[in-house]
Amino acid sequence: METSISKWAALTQPPAIVDFFRGLFERVGVHIVDTGEEFAGHHCGDRIEFETNLNPSTVDYIVEIKSQQVERFANEVRSGAVSELEQYRILSALFTPATAAMLKNPIMSQPSLRKLAGVEDLIHVHLRSPSPEEADVAHTLIYANRQWLVLPGLHGIPARIYRLNMAQALEYQRRAFEALKENNLGTWTSFATWYRDWRKSVSA
Repeated sequence: METSISKWAALTQPPAIVDFFRGLFERVGVHIVDTGEEFAGHHCGDRIEFETNLNPSTVDYIVEIKSQQVERFANEVRSGAVSELEQYRILSALFTPATAAMLKNPIMSQPSLRKLAGVEDLIHVHLRSPSPEEADVAHTLIYANRQWLVLPGLHGIPARIYRLNMAQALEYQRRAFEALKENNLGTWTSFATWYRDWRKSVSA
């Protein structure tokens, strides 16, 4: 039986697909929940390489998907292009774990940075599907006891609600990931300032 990693590793990677993942991760862990497979993907700039061993301490975050999603993505890549709907499916899988990874950084719990960004304590975030074939996804951000919790689904009464389309979500993820990788006060301050202005057009 062909493994998930071998299916992806054997694919020719069109530049558009490599560019789609640019800025979303450097190393990402992948856990196939129905087969138990685990491996890592490394974005090398002009290609994505796959590693058979998954060490959680060396990846930016871990995505959990099913083998059906692996096959569906492989079929899209073989066709030479990834549809908008498949891009949404990919982003929806990255959406919550990528956010959780960013908010685990201790600097994100600093009161001064939270004040600069004007971040509320309970937030709902919706990622809007581009097609009725696929449901929207959402998660809840809760700040409590000087740390952030990221929960799939909607919980509690939010102080702010975000509704993001694909372009808005990609811009946020790439800017947040850049700040996460640079990881210094100047970069986080710049991100907080950008975030404060950006949220005006995507939230209420």
